[in-house]
Amino acid sequence: MPMNEKLELKQHGTCYRILNRLLKNPYFLMAPAIICCLVLTVYPVCFAIYLSFHKWDPITSRKKFVGLENFKYLLASEDFHKVLLNTVIYMLVILFVGLLIKVVLGVFLNKRTFAHNMVQTIVFTPHIIASVAVAAIFMWLMDPTNGIFNVALRALHLPASQWYYGSGTALLSVLIVAIWSSTGYGVLRVIAGLRSIPEYLYEAAKLDKAGAFTTFTKITIPMLSPTLLYLIVTTSASAFTSFDIVKMMTEGGPDNATNLIAYYVYQQGMGFNQYGRAMAAAVVLLIFNSSLSALNFFVLGRRTHYQ
Repeated sequence: MPMNEKLELKQHGTCYRILNRLLKNPYFLMAPAIICCLVLTVYPVCFAIYLSFHKWDPITSRKKFVGLENFKYLLASEDFHKVLLNTVIYMLVILFVGLLIKVVLGVFLNKRTFAHNMVQTIVFTPHIIASVAVAAIFMWLMDPTNGIFNVALRALHLPASQWYYGSGTALLSVLIVAIWSSTGYGVLRVIAGLRSIPEYLYEAAKLDKAGAFTTFTKITIPMLSPTLLYLIVTTSASAFTSFDIVKMMTEGGPDNATNLIAYYVYQQGMGFNQYGRAMAAAVVLLIFNSSLSALNFFVLGRRTHYQ
């Protein structure tokens, strides 16, 4: 029997028909992603909610049902109130100040020249650097004794700062690092959104003799709204779950000045072995994050213009 006939027989065999039928089934193609989502997302969330109503000893694997005791502890804890306040302040500053910087830089760098492309590359560089490395660099820059920042302040005859060592400036220091490291990615997203705006809209604005401010508020911002919505949702979500910079620079201190809710979950679980309280805090984080994302889509989604 010729080789091509053997291949043809195998091709039309039972295994081939079954495999071909499966590959045409959309549910079969979606199954790996659904399984990964269930195992890596849905199950951990359900397990965290389950543990939030228990006191769990991971050494003996004993779980004691305590009802709402973990949540009552959080509501009565002044430390947790401080953590929530820090997280809200952190999220608002990252969201509004960071978004303003991204839009301004994006508009300024939205030119197809070699110099602007070079600056775009430089601005994007912090995004590809590991956050631990970024935190280590800024810890050196912000060193109260020999840091470059304080050297520059003294050269300008200004008082030096304690930066991340001081309770009044620690959160500001963490915010500077977080905004600096996330700016590059947001700027490129803004530039991509600006370049997707049709040129005829700006040409029509010129014919109508619209000014730069009117063009920016009536054309650029509305047409950039899908990108802004994406940045608002992702930035607020990442701000609520920020952990690595706090862990590297301050570990929540001094005096809980930089303790955010994601680090508080880690602190209660891995530091104090209070996994029930840690999961209760994680559930609070889930509720805040989900509610904020839903609110963003509900309020801003109606004002988003898609081409």
